[in-house]
Amino acid sequence: MGLFGFTDFAYKLPSVLFSVLGIWSTFRFARHFYGEQTGYWAALMYASCVAFFVFNNDIRTDTLLINLLIFSIYQFVVYRDTGSRLAFLGTFVGIGLSMLAKGPLGLVFPVLAIGGDILMRRDWRLIFRWQWLPGLLIVALILLPMCIGLYLQFDARPYTWVNGEQGVSGLEFYFWTQSFGRITGDSPWATANSNNPGPFFLTASFLWAFLPWTPLFLVAFVIKVKNMIVNKFKAKEGEEWITFFAFILPLLALSKSGYQLNHYIYVVLPFSAVLAGDLLSRWQGIGGAWFLSWRTYAVIFQSAVIGILVWIIILVFPSSWGWVFMALIPLGIFLIRGIHGKVSMSLAASIVFCFSVMNGYFYPELLRYQGGKEASELYNSVRSEGSRLYSYKVGASHSLDFYQDRWIPSYGYENTDSLLNATHLFVYTDSSGLKAIARKGIEYSIIDSTDYFRVTQLNWKFLNPETRQEVTRKRYFIELQK
Repeated sequence: MGLFGFTDFAYKLPSVLFSVLGIWSTFRFARHFYGEQTGYWAALMYASCVAFFVFNNDIRTDTLLINLLIFSIYQFVVYRDTGSRLAFLGTFVGIGLSMLAKGPLGLVFPVLAIGGDILMRRDWRLIFRWQWLPGLLIVALILLPMCIGLYLQFDARPYTWVNGEQGVSGLEFYFWTQSFGRITGDSPWATANSNNPGPFFLTASFLWAFLPWTPLFLVAFVIKVKNMIVNKFKAKEGEEWITFFAFILPLLALSKSGYQLNHYIYVVLPFSAVLAGDLLSRWQGIGGAWFLSWRTYAVIFQSAVIGILVWIIILVFPSSWGWVFMALIPLGIFLIRGIHGKVSMSLAASIVFCFSVMNGYFYPELLRYQGGKEASELYNSVRSEGSRLYSYKVGASHSLDFYQDRWIPSYGYENTDSLLNATHLFVYTDSSGLKAIARKGIEYSIIDSTDYFRVTQLNWKFLNPETRQEVTRKRYFIELQK
């Protein structure tokens, strides 16, 4: 942001760079065990699944965790097999950074995946290497500044209020409560704030998150389980089980949490891509029922993608360019199919086309209903020396904070007088805020108004232009007259 300013580009750039690292690590990991072709397919599957586009738009710390996990596990494999000191350093730097992003899960997940592989390989000596001690020291050094900060902010200030409590330890919260406490019940997110997820919530989330490659993965997973049983839970020579355990163990652990969101399961995606990529490489060129089924699925999926895009462009957010998009999307998909002659390449192309349109058209149109960016732009156009901006009765507006590069004070009913006694003031508010200001006898002028909707909670009424006004609310940008 120091280089590019407080822009959408700068905000998303770190996640995109870490995603590039994840794609590279997925390719190298798959190539290490399964060869060049599988490496390319695995990287393509990871980079073209639905969730990949989602988490590079809906920016969260999970994006860093996902890509650092596949990186650190790949580095571990290289160190284990070659003894590379650089890979050793990469392993524990990756783990340390992933812990900075998402807490102890950055260490737990690699241990689960690698531990399952050790169990299948019966490689007990790997557990007791003395090198793990300096590796953990590297992790500790990476975490040290954050731990000092947590101690100074919370442990050294027991009067600080956290989730309605005082005397909360920042270190305990980081290392235990925030992650494991959701399973044990120690976290308020597992009790008062629990969203009561079902036991298969994350499983169902994965099924759409890994589209269009989900069918391939399911077949690969069943084959892997079958091989495990047939071989009596013992790996063959050179066989890897990291990907299997990197999928199943985090899924089981996260499904025990009292609070779950869809993006929790994204952490398994690179490993799922390796399993599916290996299956596709082995089946590539084989005809018969397999090829017919895969081709039929690809046609159905591509038709659905085109249908969704047509629906968005023509009906959800009508565009004068709609017919151009409608012509270019199927043309591009079938052109790629003609060039490569591969059903799987055209399947990847369809999802890339889909999210190119989503990124270039749908999201910009959608975010107009978020309100904060528009309010920030309006304020910048009218601000002068000494003017101030507040939000009133609309709660926190993170997008407004972001585009203003500062925290915008948010006022409610309890401090109305302090707000309305200010001078040279611009206010971002809603209809109830206007009424409250009017009751105080304060004159104001409406500079502009927007339709507001909580864009993270899309529903059919909002997506239908005919019923959109039923679920949107007016937000106003006003200037108080003193």
